[in-house]
Amino acid sequence: MLPIPFGKREHKIALMMPQKNRAHILYRHTDAHTKMKPVVLGGGGRVACRGVETHPSLSRRKRRREVRGSSRAKHGDTSATEEKTTTKARDDALALRWEVCAHRIVIGLEQKTRAERDQRPLDAQMVAKKCLRKNLSPTLTRVRDWKALVLHNEERKVIAETILSMEVKKRELAWHLEDVLDTNKEKYKTYLVEGEMWERLAEHPPGVAVEDVLTVEETAVALLTLYEAQIKRSDIVDALEKIVPQTSKVLDKHAVRVEFPWADVPAIKSADVLSKWLSVQYWTARKLVEQYGVDFTEDFLLALNKRGPISLRANLAVNDGEDFRRVTNIVEREKNDDDVLFKKVPFETEEDRLLAFTVSDAFRISPERDPHWFDGRYEIQDIGSQFIASSCRASKNDRILDFCCGNGGKTLALAANGAFVTAHDVDQRRMKHLEANAKRAKVSHLITTVSDANELKNNGYYYDSVLVDAPCSSVGAWRRTPSSRWLAKEEDVQMFSKLQLEILFEAASIQFENRKRLATTKTTMTTTLVYATCSIFREENEDIARAFEASDIFMEMGYEPWPFKEEEEEEEKISRGYSIPRLLPHEKQLFPNLHETDGFYICRWKTTE
Repeated sequence: MLPIPFGKREHKIALMMPQKNRAHILYRHTDAHTKMKPVVLGGGGRVACRGVETHPSLSRRKRRREVRGSSRAKHGDTSATEEKTTTKARDDALALRWEVCAHRIVIGLEQKTRAERDQRPLDAQMVAKKCLRKNLSPTLTRVRDWKALVLHNEERKVIAETILSMEVKKRELAWHLEDVLDTNKEKYKTYLVEGEMWERLAEHPPGVAVEDVLTVEETAVALLTLYEAQIKRSDIVDALEKIVPQTSKVLDKHAVRVEFPWADVPAIKSADVLSKWLSVQYWTARKLVEQYGVDFTEDFLLALNKRGPISLRANLAVNDGEDFRRVTNIVEREKNDDDVLFKKVPFETEEDRLLAFTVSDAFRISPERDPHWFDGRYEIQDIGSQFIASSCRASKNDRILDFCCGNGGKTLALAANGAFVTAHDVDQRRMKHLEANAKRAKVSHLITTVSDANELKNNGYYYDSVLVDAPCSSVGAWRRTPSSRWLAKEEDVQMFSKLQLEILFEAASIQFENRKRLATTKTTMTTTLVYATCSIFREENEDIARAFEASDIFMEMGYEPWPFKEEEEEEEKISRGYSIPRLLPHEKQLFPNLHETDGFYICRWKTTE
């Protein structure tokens, strides 16, 4: 062991530290001092003495970089031919390997299929993350070529998007597979890999369940085969034609020249047909048909199966919409562009409308890679969610209660207007996430987080506005989380509706208790209450609003409807002739297929004394 290069006293102090907190200490030599200096690296339970050169590998890498730099300087700049050769070699090295991607996708599909047969819920996003790991399965770890274990970004993107897209289309693909097992085996024969698996299909009579014929592994391969056949012929996903080669081992190479035979969709559509064709649970399709009709349900589910746009909100605490447009090139809307999308969302002021942007598909990057996001210039937020925050009509120095703040997107939007926001949520993890984002967005001095609702009744604040974005079935935002449509249960809608009404009562009672305390010191007390969900089910929206309006607390507080700005002609254009149930003037409902946002419901009230 090397000698300890500092005094006995320091050595004793290091050894006397608790075992779990004792730090690794390395030493480095500095020009300013001739003695070694300790460098604390973290807890670990021992003191390490490495001498001057603590990381020889770093030094070797530095020397190699210097050698490469001197070599370039010696030979001068490379020619255009050499640059093309290098670029071509780099492109060849990063060429997408569909066989490698398909192998990982099949492993993920096997996990999903096995979980479904065992009746265990499994989130597709977690499966996609596992499929991107290096050591995914024993089969992959036995691969001798290490390059087969390393994925580049395009391959990771294809694997993740394929698994998530197949999760959305799960019911439709299962319908195709049932069609194969039923009466149309010959119709699909051209598209499926010839082999023992497909020969066995012909031996089974119609009506046989998939799990009775195919194993988990065979089912995964069959589903990927059908999906691959679809995307090769789909006008919607033309980009994937370059990704999936015609010589793919998953799909018969001769099948690419023939039109894919879609399952027959009856002219008279029912809830059962829509659930299979547009890939949702039957109870979801039935409930939507009952409330909105067949035509609207079909249009809504088609929009729900598409990838939603990425929307941004310019952070008014750092810059306005004009400043943000000047410093970034990731948004689609240009100056003075009369964009139809932003006309569809019924913002009440032009200032709120100008803060909303949509990200160009060419710039769908993670915000962690964008310095403007680090600087707090913008937040990623659906335009419908931005509309909910703007419905509170927050202004500078207002005091607002965000009662179910969640991740805090609306909290940040309210604080950006200069309002003091008290954010409450029972999820501590989300509260910490909000505090970090508030610091980045330069509004941490305006936001107070409270996890205990009882504290809100004793803090002495009478809020100018209360926002209740209540937990719900989230059917309006299912395109953001593909597995939600399969994990949701019909009884959850009734459970959420009961919870939503309780939350509304609790939020109103907080205002009522605080008003009684301040009645002797405050003569004029005006407050607003905004209720919102990301659902389009009547049980979670209009029914809750009507029940709250009939309650005692509603009368005691003196609430009355707070109408939105009238835009009947614009709403008629947006509705495209669908017979949507008409809402009251103080209610708004946003739909993905009409407003191109997630599905949201907003209802608001105000009181004046």
